Amino acid sequence: MATFSTRMSKKVWVEEIDGEFNEEFTRNQTYYVDGFVRFQPSGQVLPKIFTTSYQKEIFEFPVKDNDVWISSFPKCGTTWTQEMVWGIMNDVDTEFAKMNHVERRVPYLEFSKILGDEMYVEYMNATIHDGTDATVFTTSTELSESKPSPRIIKTHMSIDMLPYEIGEKQPKLIYVVRNPRDTCVSSFYHWKLLNGYIGSWDTFFNAFVNDVCGHYTPFLQHALGYWRIRDNDNVLFITYEEMKKDLTSVIRNTSNFLGKSLSEEQLTKLKDHLSFKRMKNNSSVNNVEGGEFIRKGEIGDWKNHFSKEQIATMDQWEKENLEGTGLEFVYD
Repeated sequence: MATFSTRMSKKVWVEEIDGEFNEEFTRNQTYYVDGFVRFQPSGQVLPKIFTTSYQKEIFEFPVKDNDVWISSFPKCGTTWTQEMVWGIMNDVDTEFAKMNHVERRVPYLEFSKILGDEMYVEYMNATIHDGTDATVFTTSTELSESKPSPRIIKTHMSIDMLPYEIGEKQPKLIYVVRNPRDTCVSSFYHWKLLNGYIGSWDTFFNAFVNDVCGHYTPFLQHALGYWRIRDNDNVLFITYEEMKKDLTSVIRNTSNFLGKSLSEEQLTKLKDHLSFKRMKNNSSVNNVEGGEFIRKGEIGDWKNHFSKEQIATMDQWEKENLEGTGLEFVYD
């Protein structure tokens, strides 16, 4: 396995990813033509373009102590959590939320590095509607830095790849996770819609459980990194399944964590705004060209996709990685 370093932070290096699962996955997607590499010591997989100055730019992003950070592996309920947190922090102003795209209200820190700067500008221009701040930002870090305090910022970076000032300034950090089986299925459709994935479900599944499935893998290490700090006073660890089964309790717990008090009327209003039907029909959170970013929103859809052999494979993968950690998932 070849290693190399570029314009990155000290003590960070990159490894080329070898093996048939990575090769087949990379060959079956068209967006990241240069492929992927693994950053160490975090182990996180990201597009090779991150080896320019992108990792260092993210790592050195200036953090404020009154920030609110939302992190997750993709397709784990991130947008849902963004909308919930923004509502709590902004007096449940759902009319403003519907008029202003979530990517403008809660910027995705590394989005322009994942999407590409030119494509990012094009995407963000498409989020401008009547009544929206039409300021043009050329990068997602520029937009994130510009937001007034208290800022709400989203990221998919692993715990070791976050801006280093998060550890120093201890802002509020909310992590949302979903069971890996439904995450794998949802990620498959996400890659088909947005990242030019043309391969089979079997190829995607094999890449996922072998921790080489495009950006942000490995999934279990991502979740475990945040799980290990869940008892910190500035950290709230929630699950997609909790939100599906008892959204009211999750809203209340999140409000308490953020030091906000919602009236019963506000709670009811926010819960309605966050319902699957409302979210799916809300163009400020679900407006991807050529398809829908929000698909089914179900627990247990993995049963419609996994073969018996894949169930056994993932079961073994989960046991090997989760044994002794205390982290357990809900699958239906």
